[in-house]
Amino acid sequence: MKKFFLLLTIFILLISCSIPKKLELEYIDSIEVRNIGFQSITLNTNAVFNNPNNIKGKLSIDSIHVFIDNIDVGTLSSKEFDVPKKNNFSIPLEGTFSLSKVYKENKNSILGSVLKAIQTDSLSIHYKGIIRYHLGNFSYPYTVEKDQMVSLKKN
Repeated sequence: MKKFFLLLTIFILLISCSIPKKLELEYIDSIEVRNIGFQSITLNTNAVFNNPNNIKGKLSIDSIHVFIDNIDVGTLSSKEFDVPKKNNFSIPLEGTFSLSKVYKENKNSILGSVLKAIQTDSLSIHYKGIIRYHLGNFSYPYTVEKDQMVSLKKN
């Protein structure tokens, strides 16, 4: 009888425990130009994530590469951030992009991208990188890959 209860307890514990689900990057919001110069541009933005898990933790972002029309323009980064359980949350991100580097590496395709953006009043942005979810000594990397159309129209 003791063995039965022991097996039943182990079985219930195994069924009730689940593997944490992946945090999801929902969208990038409030893209704001903080500083612009001849050599670089600095942007501030908020990344909105969803935590489907019932566990709190910490999130760190080393770098998320930003691609505009398949041109790698730079990276966004952030400090470590507390993750609420079962909720959407936003993280402030900052990135400084070298305008001269983008121009030098993409002389031929950048003019086409600018003309396309002017015609369509929107810009196709692709985000790709790795975020780390921390829970105590446990750390798990998640790959982030997200496409977003950003409107260039002023409201």
